[in-house]
Amino acid sequence: MIGTDYLATPEDGKELLRILESSPAKGSIELIYTRRPDAYASYMKEPGEAIVYATRKEDRLVGTQAALIREVYIGGKESKAAYICGLKKDPEYSGTVGFSGGYRKALVREDVDYYFCSVVSDNDKVHQMFQRKNPWMHMTPIQEYITYILTPRFYYKTKATDLCFRQAKEEDKEKILTFLNSEGKKKDLFPVIKNIEDFHGLHIGDFYLLEKTGEILATAALWNQTDYKQYVVKKYRGLMRLARFFNPVLSLLGYLKLPKENKYLEFPMLSFFLCKDDNVEYYKTFLSGVNQEIKKTYDCYVIGMPKNYYGVDLFRKLPSIHFDTVLYSIQFRFQKENALEPDASNLYPECGLL
Repeated sequence: MIGTDYLATPEDGKELLRILESSPAKGSIELIYTRRPDAYASYMKEPGEAIVYATRKEDRLVGTQAALIREVYIGGKESKAAYICGLKKDPEYSGTVGFSGGYRKALVREDVDYYFCSVVSDNDKVHQMFQRKNPWMHMTPIQEYITYILTPRFYYKTKATDLCFRQAKEEDKEKILTFLNSEGKKKDLFPVIKNIEDFHGLHIGDFYLLEKTGEILATAALWNQTDYKQYVVKKYRGLMRLARFFNPVLSLLGYLKLPKENKYLEFPMLSFFLCKDDNVEYYKTFLSGVNQEIKKTYDCYVIGMPKNYYGVDLFRKLPSIHFDTVLYSIQFRFQKENALEPDASNLYPECGLL
């Protein structure tokens, strides 16, 4: 019997969570990216429009997928993109879910300019599936993306001495919004930010500024989202299992304090991080300042960026856990012809929104 596709409802929240947690990402760290305590309620807290699909066979939910539709910049213009995520099925279910039947029909909308998704780099099975010819859609890998989990116990030596780093105040709000959008529109898939309050749990006091004579040169927010989505380590394998055993000693030497198994990481995302003209000195100076703030409360923080982004060179040699994913562009057969296509060399989607 084929499962039935339908729009999920609030009553599906617990079953959706079960599906999301049914198959951890494999590797040296067996990890799940989850949405506790209620997956449906979690999706509804995402900025923009969240649409959650489900597949049910008889009385059991066997699959899910979501589309998070938001305003982003593409080619410097305000556009609408759908991030397709949460594609999961019950391991005991042998049928297919996602990108078919009711899912596909509901996904293609006139008001959406662009569709994309991300897949863990090690998930060979999904990559092979996406590369097969499909009469209904075309999947194109566009860029590799790296998510870093970092310790804040480091700083960069910088040449700049006339810069001011500080926490934002209420009166800075309009100035921050202007800066985020003027710099953000230079990068494809960066979110259009009209109100700080549009992002669940984010406040003006979560932002920090790097300034020179009152002009913003860099900004980012420490955005804690762990009340509605989390990383949970299920198991350590190989060298990471050994590192976890010796972690009390390694953490004293500046390495990341690894979480216990089956405990979720308590951390902020370093979100909406932009520097004027991608200036490396501003980037390093801001990081040194914000690390001092992070370590007052947290043992780690998370930031993500495309593999070709200039900030990668500053992070690659630091003690960290990092996860590699591949961003895919999705072109549906019946998608409108004037749909936009971002510049793969100039992508900067916000990690806190993936």
